[in-house]
Amino acid sequence: METDVLIIGAGPAGLNSAYEIASNGVQTVIVDESFFPGGQLKQQTQYFNNLPRQFEAQRGITLAETLANRLHSLPVTMLHKHTMIGVYKDGSIGVSNGESTFPIKAKKVIVTTGAAEETCLFPGWTLPGVMTVGAAQILMNRERVLPGKNAIILGCNSFSQEVAQQLKDCGVNILGIIEKNTSLGRESRERLHSDIPLLLNSYITRAMGRGEVEKVFINHNGSEQEWRADLICIGNGLSPILEPFEILDCSFTNKEKLGGLLPGYDSNFKTENSSVYVAGNAAGITCMGGVLLTAEIAAADVLRHLGVLNREDAARQTTYLWKELLRIETQTDSEVFYARVASIQEFHEKNNIPLPTSFHAILEEC
Repeated sequence: METDVLIIGAGPAGLNSAYEIASNGVQTVIVDESFFPGGQLKQQTQYFNNLPRQFEAQRGITLAETLANRLHSLPVTMLHKHTMIGVYKDGSIGVSNGESTFPIKAKKVIVTTGAAEETCLFPGWTLPGVMTVGAAQILMNRERVLPGKNAIILGCNSFSQEVAQQLKDCGVNILGIIEKNTSLGRESRERLHSDIPLLLNSYITRAMGRGEVEKVFINHNGSEQEWRADLICIGNGLSPILEPFEILDCSFTNKEKLGGLLPGYDSNFKTENSSVYVAGNAAGITCMGGVLLTAEIAAADVLRHLGVLNREDAARQTTYLWKELLRIETQTDSEVFYARVASIQEFHEKNNIPLPTSFHAILEEC
């Protein structure tokens, strides 16, 4: 196959970047391993309020439909149940459906593979009844199965808090959220639900049971407690999925506030490989508004390089999008935005690339 733009991943970032590009008449191919587009949005029932201005507040499952339906009349080819597995010598991307492999030659590639959940190891962590918060959400919202009756949430962050409330709304008894830190940031404190207990300076020492989780031992402020539970949901955060960037010979940087190791990129989300862009959680763990906006910034630069947007229009659009990203990420978690800006500055310095004038305006607002 040949296309102007290839997008790896049909989650919210992939779908939004595809819309921005294909609505300008640019031929686009999306590769995704799932049967349906939308990524993890397909099972997220919580409302997303802090979105770019063109989107109304809506549930995740509705947003997935909104993003996918916009592509129906555009020059977009969706390859479901396909996976990127390598790169040919001529730079074409090797794609497989499990039975055959073929190359896709593209002028530009945007990688929007998202992030993976981090687990947490403790004695008994392999017992049935121990799962990530994302797995619990899939069981509830997609499979319509309650994962347990009495649950412990390990880790206090936005995702684990959302899933804890969803479990509670479905009738699961949330015994408490266990958090190893001794304090929480402002954003985490504001998200706390008063009817769900929180234990700071705590961790699970072990889980026990005959063939499944039956009791959990928790160290709280140096004292061990025994809790009766049949479900442990691990919310240990997310980290960007990196394999495609390794294959595409991109450089990496380590930013704890963005999820750890991630590809380096410039102010337009272009990596060290000049034909490859990154967007969404693969560019650093962020809120849904940030996921959508990083995709639009990358798409604007792709359109400029393809000659669809002139330099002035692209700069004007990118400046607006960066201001939106500043507004949304600083309202959700300001540390994410400042870590992103610092990472971009380091990338430009390392590669001797001057920062564009439009980005200096963002730095001044910071």
